This record gives sequence, structure tokens and C-alpha cells, in this order.
Amino acid sequence: MDLLIVIFIAVIVDAIWGDDHWIWKKFEHPVALVGRFINFLDVEFNRNEFSESSRTFNGFIVIIMSIIIIWFLSSIIEGLLFGNIIGNLILGLIISILLAGKSLFVHVKDIYDDFMRDDLDNAKINLSKIVSRKVDEYDESAITRGAIESLSENFSDGYVAPLFWLLIAGLPGIFIYKFINTADSMIAYKNDKYHNFGKCTAYLDDILNFIPARLSSLLLVFASFVLKENWQQALLCIKQDASKSPSPNSGWPESAMAGALDISLGGDNFYDGELIKSDWINGSGEKIISFDFITRALWIYSTSIVIYLVFVTIFLLLRIIF
Repeated sequence: MDLLIVIFIAVIVDAIWGDDHWIWKKFEHPVALVGRFINFLDVEFNRNEFSESSRTFNGFIVIIMSIIIIWFLSSIIEGLLFGNIIGNLILGLIISILLAGKSLFVHVKDIYDDFMRDDLDNAKINLSKIVSRKVDEYDESAITRGAIESLSENFSDGYVAPLFWLLIAGLPGIFIYKFINTADSMIAYKNDKYHNFGKCTAYLDDILNFIPARLSSLLLVFASFVLKENWQQALLCIKQDASKSPSPNSGWPESAMAGALDISLGGDNFYDGELIKSDWINGSGEKIISFDFITRALWIYSTSIVIYLVFVTIFLLLRIIF
């Protein structure tokens, strides 16, 4: 029951404030602090003078040592706080920081609002906050596609996976997941600088997201059914196109969303000045799409979160009973 209370507090706090709270305007966000630590590791252990084998070894050691330290410290925190009223409240507040439910919704909604104001330039700026690709030449259709792709992928990374690992391994689980996921976004690029140093991080991120990504796709299908979107096409698209993404995981929620809306996602994009070729997901769907699809995607996203929380609640109640 304590874990259910902690999750309830975390979900409510995230839904109300997200990242847009005065405290994060005054103090640095904890995830940003993790990013600074990862940047320090990058600077110190991924120097140009190191050989490829040394970079691979360094990347493995710093990540494994970080995981051990995080597990040790978070286990102590959990042991001290979990199981009493004040402790559960504090844990709920801590976990809310690691959920991206509202912040992701707001970021994508901002892009929709930019289109409503006919402000294409600001829509590009807001899209660049949630994707790492080059968006300078994007039109309405490309911006909309990028927003929906980010919404789909980050539904898994930013919400489903953190709660999943909290359920599986408690506070250490969600802490380690967020560390690896943040590190993956910073040092796991397939370029000369990070190919070796970020190899271990990339493998771990793929492993940790394997189940959540597939779970996310099913939640999106379920939400599509509830909202009377094209859930049959979502299922078909998952079966046919989930493996088309360069990532072994992101294609699952993206293909579910693409099928549900019957639009094409993916395709070629520029990342860090390099053209990354990718097949279309749901290639038979609409490729020239209007920004109105963002609203439908946000409805599917929000409904998926509600369904997920219902399943989490049922799971925890059954665990208490049995």
C-alpha cells in the first residue's frame, strides 16, 4: 500500500506542476545536475588522446561504478523514508521529478499553440527543445511529424519506463533508469567521439527500455480503441514496422501512434549535421499532415497514461491481496 501511495503522490504532483514550477526556475533541476555529472565523466574519461579500446573500457567502468553508487545511495534513502507518512510524501515528491508526463504534454502542446498563432518559426524553436535533429528547413508537416514522434517515443522513456522500473526495483530502479536514459541521450551517439565511450550506455539503455517500449505500444493501441481511433491499423503497424526504426525500441510506440492516426512517421533526418536514413513507419499513411494531428496524438497520449495508471493500481492491489 505504501508504494501505491508514493506513486499516487508522484503522479498528482507531476500532473499539477511538471517541470514548470517556480522552484526549478530558482534552482537547477536534478536531471540537469545528472547531465552535468555525465558531462564531467565525458570530459575526463573520453579525451581525444585515449585509444578506442581505452574509451570503450572507460565508458564501461564509469557507467558501472555510477550504477553501483546510485544503487547504494538510493537504497539508503528508500530504507530511511519508505513506510511512514512523511517519508512516503518525500519519496512521492522525489519520484515526481523523474516523471515527464506533464512536461512532455506541455512541450508538444506549445507547438500546436504556435501553429494556432501562425508562428512557424517559434514552432521550430519549440520542436528543437524535444528533438535532436536539424529543424531549420521544416514545414508544418515535418514539424507536426517530429512533435508526434517525440511524444510517442518519450511516452515510453519519460513515463512508462520510469514507473515500470520503480515497480520492479524500487527507488534504485527508477534512479538507475533515469541515469542511464539521460546518459544515453548525451554520450551514446554513433559518431567518432562517442561510438566507443557510449557503447556500454547504449546497450544498457536498449535493455532497460526493451519491455517498457513494447508495453507503451500496447497502451497506445488500447487508448486508440477507447478513443475510436484506428487501433487495428496500430496493431498491424506494430507488427510490420516496429523494427524499421534505427533504435530497437523507439519504433514500437512510434508505429503504434502512426497506425492509430494513419500517418507516416520516421523517414530521413539530419542529426548533428549527418543524414540518418530511416524507412517510413506506416508508409501507406498520410505523409503531408496538418498540425491538427497533434491534438489527436495528445488525446491518445493522455488516455494511455490513464490506462497505464489503472493497470499499475490493479497490479499493486493484487500484490497486496496475494
